[in-house]
Amino acid sequence: MKQDIIFAFEIIALIIGLILIILGLLQGKKNHNGLGALSGGNQELFASTKERGWAKLFSITTLVLGISLFVVAIILRILINTIGVVS
Repeated sequence: MKQDIIFAFEIIALIIGLILIILGLLQGKKNHNGLGALSGGNQELFASTKERGWAKLFSITTLVLGISLFVVAIILRILINTIGVVS
């Protein structure tokens, strides 16, 4: 019974992680040339651009899933330490 709870949280963490990877791949590049800022090649480094549509949805979803993965990982670690069972 106790191992089932840990197993369920592990599966939840796995699913959240996979969704995060997929969302990261679907998102467009916000900065096309990251190292160009060091050499002066990026003129739009400090340009204020707002995300709209799908880009905004992907960005918010990625943030929420990242925070939830962090919380699930902490809960999982607490459960493993409390129960004392290592999968």
